[in-house]
Formats: sequence, C-alpha cells, structure tokens
Amino acid sequence: MTTQRRNRRPSRRAQIRRRRIVAGVAGVVVVLIVIGVLGGFSGVFGNSTSSHNTSGSTSATDSASWPTFGNTPQNTRANTAASSALPLRTLWTTDTGQLIELPPVIGDGRVIVGNYGYALGIDLYNGAILWKRAAGAYIAASPALTGLPHTASAGQPQRAIFATMAGHVLALDPGTGAVVWDVSLGSSIETSPLVLGDGIFVGTRAGQVVRISLTTHQIVWKVQTGASVKGAIAESGSDIVFGNYAGQVTALNPANGALVWRTTDPGGTSSGPGRFYGAAAVASGRIFIGNTNGSVLALNAATGAVEWTQLTGSYVYSSPAVADGMVFIGSYDHYLYAFNAATGHLVWRHSLGAPISGSPAVIGTSVWIATLGATDASGHTYALSVTTGRVELTRPAGRFAAPVAIPGFIVDAELGTVSALAPAK
Repeated sequence: MTTQRRNRRPSRRAQIRRRRIVAGVAGVVVVLIVIGVLGGFSGVFGNSTSSHNTSGSTSATDSASWPTFGNTPQNTRANTAASSALPLRTLWTTDTGQLIELPPVIGDGRVIVGNYGYALGIDLYNGAILWKRAAGAYIAASPALTGLPHTASAGQPQRAIFATMAGHVLALDPGTGAVVWDVSLGSSIETSPLVLGDGIFVGTRAGQVVRISLTTHQIVWKVQTGASVKGAIAESGSDIVFGNYAGQVTALNPANGALVWRTTDPGGTSSGPGRFYGAAAVASGRIFIGNTNGSVLALNAATGAVEWTQLTGSYVYSSPAVADGMVFIGSYDHYLYAFNAATGHLVWRHSLGAPISGSPAVIGTSVWIATLGATDASGHTYALSVTTGRVELTRPAGRFAAPVAIPGFIVDAELGTVSALAPAK
C-alpha cells in the first residue's frame, strides 16, 4: 500500500498562525520518531523481523494477509476479521487466460495466483496484471507468500513460492515475477507449500515430503511416505501433519523429518482406508481431514488417535475450514457439512445441487464454497451462514476455488478469472 501526502503553503495572512501549527506538528513528529526508535529497540514495531520457532509455538496470521492455501499454518482457511456483509459490489475482474484450480493468496497489496501454465501477480486495488510468468507446466496448487509481517515466515526473504505439476518449486520476486531460484523434485507437485521460518514443506506424487530452505534453496531433508501426498501440509504444535493416498495421516518432526506418529483411516462408506486428497486442518488439539472413502476424521494432534468419525454420502476431496468451534467440509454427495469440532456432532448440512470438490473458506460470519457442476460453466459459488447453513449469496461462476479474504476485500477465483468484491458502502 502506498500513502500519498500533499502539502500546500498558506497565504501571507495566515503565516503566523501556520508557523505555530507547524511548530506543534514538528513537536509531534519528534515525539513519534522517539517512540518509533524506542519501539524498534523494544520490539513493539519489530514484528517483521520475528522468526518462526519450529520447536512448537503456534503461528498466527495477520488478518491483513492470506499468505497460503490455508491462511494460517494450521490450514484453518478462515479470516473472521474480514467482513462478508451483504450486499457486495464488484471492484474489478481480471482474466488470467487459463483455468485456476486452487485459490489465490493475498499480501502486500497484491493477489498472487497460479493457473494452468502461468504464475501471476495482480494489483489488489485495481486488478491490473503486474506480471505474468510462464511456469512451464500446470499449477494445481495455491502459492505461498513469504516474509510478510505477522506470519510464520516473518523476517525471511519476500518470495512468491509456486509448486508445479512438472515437479518444480519456484521462488519468484512477488513484485516483479522474476525467478529467484528453482528446485526440481523430480515428481509432480499438487501440494500448496507450507512455509515455517526458513522451511518450505511440500509433498509429491511419488510420495515424498520434502523440506527446502527458503534462503539457501537447498533440500534439507526428504522422506518417503509410501503413497502420493497431494493436500497441503499443516503445522500441528511442534509437528507437521499430512494425509496420503494410502489413507494414512502422518506427523513428522519439521527439523529432521523423523516420524512422530502415523494413523490409518479405519474405513468409511467403502471398504478400506481410502485416500486423503485434501489438506488437514488443525485446531484445539485436533486434526481434521476428509477421505475419498466418504469419511471425515478428527484425530488427537499429540497421538494420532481417532477421536471421532463422521460419514458423508460420497467422496471427500475437500479440505476443511475451521472456525468458531465448527468444521466445514464439502462432499461429492452435494452437501456442505458443518460439524461440532469437539464432538463431531452434525450441526447442519446443506445440499447445493452439485458435487463439491473444492475447499470452503470462512469469511466473517459466512462460509463460502464452490460447486463442481456438470460443465465448467455450470459451477456456482455460495456464501452460507456459519451458524445455520442458510444460503446468503449465490454467484454464477465457481467450480473449484472458494474465495479468500482480508478486511475490505474478498478475492474470488472463477474458472480463469479473478474478481475482487467488497461490501457496498
């Protein structure tokens, strides 16, 4: 964001009065400078230089950014500080030229998004494309913004991290789109990157989970999990957690990749452990994740023990969103579900008339979701009441990605376009 200030000189008649005002202002400026210096030493204004502690602290994300697929390192996919009060007005719509499968991210006045071939930076305030970089392959994952204040990588270099289906992890300059570095993992990546301090964590189709250093862009460690890892990895206390295509949820030590625990899904509407396609979300000591066998699980974050299981009527590709003690998740059975996070009790469910493949997002007091639809053009995006499940808004475009938001802006990816919405004044 840029703030512009313009000063004009007073007329001769007002010079004496203005001199007094200027003197007063100068005094205030001196005071502010002193406060700023003291604040810098005390850390009051030093949040941008803080670093993530991978030994166990929980990381928060400032409401003024949505820096990763899950917003927070725990993949809660919620920003309750952002308003979705109706009616909404469209600020701008920008065509990216290719299909967008996963949501964009927001930070430092930019919307950063990947589509089926390109990485793009878009001006948050007017929708202008700031840069467009050929990725050399489809991008089927949300990017991650690093180095933003109040995030898990605060104080690190500012980069836009993209993972491609050709197996590359790209670090771009978020202001220009220039490639800073490129690491090849040799296997397709659909995992939206998790960044904790200097560590970038992604999974591969070949079943590896890899830590890459943000600053040295070298592979720190890689672990074979036994099956494809496609959902975004989440921070869980002092661990990182993820599901794989063997129906297993695994917790690793982020420092060295050592196994902490592993749990296999006990089974859902079909026999066997199914596959975990979506990401896990972590809140209040529990890990929430959906399975292609139709089940939604809550695991004890410390031990991996299954605390509760709920069944839907079909595949669950959706990653959950967690807010206000509830877990929201979509299913191919056309329903968006809201479960009590502590007990698994069904609070409400609402049929949206089409399969749900993408992941919900909680914005203010609404939960947003996109439906798959029979064709690309037939998906819709909905906003529902968090507490009742009542539909509050329907938008004609949808299919994969639910919107993301910061206060004042709701950013919605609709097939190949990106729109910015705001509450009407």
